[in-house]
Amino acid sequence: MAALHSLRLIYQLPMFSHSNPASDVPTILQDINIPSVISAEQKDRLLKLPPHYTYFTPLLSLPVSVLVDSTPTLPDFYPALTELDIHKFFSSIECDTSNFASSFFQHSIPPLCLLSQLLDTFKQAVHDGAKSMCDPHFPSNFPCWVITYWYDVGHAVASKQAWSLAHNWLAHHGLHSPDIKLAAAIDEISCTLQTLGWDTAL
Repeated sequence: MAALHSLRLIYQLPMFSHSNPASDVPTILQDINIPSVISAEQKDRLLKLPPHYTYFTPLLSLPVSVLVDSTPTLPDFYPALTELDIHKFFSSIECDTSNFASSFFQHSIPPLCLLSQLLDTFKQAVHDGAKSMCDPHFPSNFPCWVITYWYDVGHAVASKQAWSLAHNWLAHHGLHSPDIKLAAAIDEISCTLQTLGWDTAL
């Protein structure tokens, strides 16, 4: 585990476990009749990802090796979205999830830095009349919990990128290292990654 800790320092792997602030509250399936002033609890309810959509996000306990090698293609980040006015992501049009386009899940997502801003701005945006979300490069409106989906998937995408770098380093040096101790440490880490959840705090 000490060797794995060193690897985290080299590749800046996730140190803290990701948590969803709206993980333990009941789900609202439709973002309709949203009041202009909401409490923290109402905010969490609106951002709660419905259970049947969690299929699109990797389980936090999924082993690193599976995330890197076998996970279905995750969407890419769309950096250009950071250049847009953040208010363009909010809409005063109500959204019914029964009309939600599943093809949305194959589209690129906003970078994590932008998603953090959206979460921070959400309560004020609702106060200003927002009732749904917009994806500027997708022709539709979406329920408010799309921010949570974007954030959860974005966290997985960023983690997969970091873990992939580490995984590739291990694969390369494990095959070519003449150092017996290093080779043994690499083998130990590689075995650990077969069971270590990708979101585990190191």
